[in-house]
Amino acid sequence: MTTPVRRTSDWMAVVRAEESAQPDAYYVDPCAEVFATEQARKVVDAFKPFHPPSEIVPVRGRLGDQTLLSSRVRQAVSVGAGSDSRPYRLPLDPPFVYYEVDLPGQLSGKAEALAEAGFQPRCRVVSVGTDLRSPPPAVAPGFDAIVATHWIVEGVLYYLTRAEADSVIGWITRQSAPGSWLTFDVPHPCFFTDPDRRPFLREMAARGVPFVGAVEDPVAWLAPHGWTAEAATHRDVAEGRCPWLPPLPPRLSARKQDIWLTRARR
Repeated sequence: MTTPVRRTSDWMAVVRAEESAQPDAYYVDPCAEVFATEQARKVVDAFKPFHPPSEIVPVRGRLGDQTLLSSRVRQAVSVGAGSDSRPYRLPLDPPFVYYEVDLPGQLSGKAEALAEAGFQPRCRVVSVGTDLRSPPPAVAPGFDAIVATHWIVEGVLYYLTRAEADSVIGWITRQSAPGSWLTFDVPHPCFFTDPDRRPFLREMAARGVPFVGAVEDPVAWLAPHGWTAEAATHRDVAEGRCPWLPPLPPRLSARKQDIWLTRARR
């Protein structure tokens, strides 16, 4: 699964690069071009007839950025980090520590590629290779579980069964001090029953990265773990029913997605 997962990370970089180039960009990631290779662009173009839920990518990116910057925490963990570039583009000055967690091999070469393109981290970055389906006891040596943390889980829960997602949330919760934040996106079960999504879902399965994860109510899901959450679907945001995210430009709201955007605090 490692190679297909790496490819999806590069595909998301293409989507972020395309959004960043818009004159009214909802989300700007100047580092995305580093990973938006010609091959990745060809794959994204090939996917377009299947109508992938690309609209969610800049919206979840905006959610993660604004929550991280407003939370005033001093450490963050990006779960399934892929081509996440926050420590290279946001004002996360020392002593901030940014932990990147992904499957072994997913993060190798990332810092070198960004450095070659002229990007340097603004804070300390710690990369951790691990399989989230059997996460380690702690994020990494040096991670301080008694300090508030912002956990960013973007584009991950789509690929985890409910049991695996429960395990990841439990792992996060055990290491989250009071005042910690959590942001993530995850499909609503309706996403899988929508006839318009079936061609895309079949194509993802054929490429070895099937969507299997869904949550009916993120607020209720997180409550037993001690998190107070707010959640809105992309459809809610597109229709102006989410006061904690800015209105979407028409290109990001024309096709409404049954995918949750969630922020929570302990």
